[in-house]
Amino acid sequence: MHPLILWSALVFAANTGPLVPLPSPEAIASNDVVMGGLARALDKVFGFAEPNLAWVMMVLYVGYYFALDTQTALISAPLFLGAAKHATYFLSTNPSATRIARYIHAVAWIAQFIGHGVFEKRAPKLTENLIQALVLAPYFVVWEILFMMGYRPQLKNELDVLVKKDVDAFKARRAAAADNKAAKNAGGVVAGVGAEASVAKEQ
Repeated sequence: MHPLILWSALVFAANTGPLVPLPSPEAIASNDVVMGGLARALDKVFGFAEPNLAWVMMVLYVGYYFALDTQTALISAPLFLGAAKHATYFLSTNPSATRIARYIHAVAWIAQFIGHGVFEKRAPKLTENLIQALVLAPYFVVWEILFMMGYRPQLKNELDVLVKKDVDAFKARRAAAADNKAAKNAGGVVAGVGAEASVAKEQ
């Protein structure tokens, strides 16, 4: 999945506003000085971390990624939570944020389909499993970047073998489908010629 697809979707999701009202650091400090100081510190680090739908989505995504691989989830969590923070900030500071995100979202999806159709010659995974594609695709992007940086080379080699098998199987299925189509076309031509010959003979 193109990163801009996820980011623009987070801008849309941030439009929900806070799903659960949270007290301000000042309100917390009025009851407990220590907790108020902690709340102010967290607010500086996680500013715009209001519990809107964008944040809920990213927390769920990161939680699922932790279930898959803790080490990689620790690396990627700041990226995904940062995306929710930036999307919320962008929405709150730009009156045209949703309209801009809409254009970006459309262009990114077009680029996504062109990339699959022109370069990979295959349909995107979302045509097979929409939920899996939307949830795991951002995670795969992180893995690809980490692999390019030399992250866990043994795992990369193992995955490369599996990917090659999958690609080879896809190419074999596509070749078989092309052969079947060619055979059907040839059969149709032969049948057509035979029919014309029979008509001519009767005449």
